[in-house]
Amino acid sequence: MVINQRDQLERLLAYLISLIAILLTLFPIVWLLSVALKTQRDAFAMPPKLLFKPIADHFLGLLDRPGFVEAFMNSVYVTAFGVLIAIVIAIFASYAIHRFNFRGKKLFAVWLLLAYMLPEFLFIIPMYVLYQRIGWYDTHIGLALVYQVHSLPFAVWLIRSFFKEVPSELDDASRIDGCSHLGTLRHVYIPLAAPGIAATAILTAIWIWNELTIALSLTFSDAQTVTVAVASFRGYTSINWGQMSAASIVAIVPMLAFAVFAQRYIVKGLTLGSLKG
Repeated sequence: MVINQRDQLERLLAYLISLIAILLTLFPIVWLLSVALKTQRDAFAMPPKLLFKPIADHFLGLLDRPGFVEAFMNSVYVTAFGVLIAIVIAIFASYAIHRFNFRGKKLFAVWLLLAYMLPEFLFIIPMYVLYQRIGWYDTHIGLALVYQVHSLPFAVWLIRSFFKEVPSELDDASRIDGCSHLGTLRHVYIPLAAPGIAATAILTAIWIWNELTIALSLTFSDAQTVTVAVASFRGYTSINWGQMSAASIVAIVPMLAFAVFAQRYIVKGLTLGSLKG
């Protein structure tokens, strides 16, 4: 009886902590949405108005905002291209690190982790100078490539951990059947680690989409991303809080919807191999 009461108390505590975490996560989004749907007067009313007549003026105003729609599409292009580069290279790099023994293998793996941990400002200035010289400043390809400094080491580390969970017997069997290394990678590793690869792609896409510092430094107008466009609502003398909140909601929704839609792949990927053995 005492054990049952203790289990119920622990379960209630777990539910309570989860509820608090959900509320703390959703509160900023709900507050942004409320400001985006309020007039300027209602948004700053004290005490805050919980009941108000919602308006869509701030969202509709984004369509007339110079460069905002273009910035949104720039984020789509850069994110798609950046994820494609990171995942393709990471698959081959992860297989090579996992399958082959070569001098400096452990050092290379540690270097990847250190590269991921480097602060962004260390390479922004040299990349700015380089891009100005070769004509890649304020371009989609230039921004997608510089994002590989962080996204590629992250993708390699994750996919490598998923490849480790593939049974070595399957690898050996494919080699005995005459498969080349590329054949083994294509027919054994990629299908079995597909949920993990999908989870890596999703997490990489979320990071690239939300990134601001690099985009702010290496773009001006042609490749400006949506995060930079949201920051541009802050003027010298005033801030258009309504449109900034609406723009923030528009920037959040795609990745939020994408993560919800692909959550089963994230769960499968991040738990891949947890039941092995």
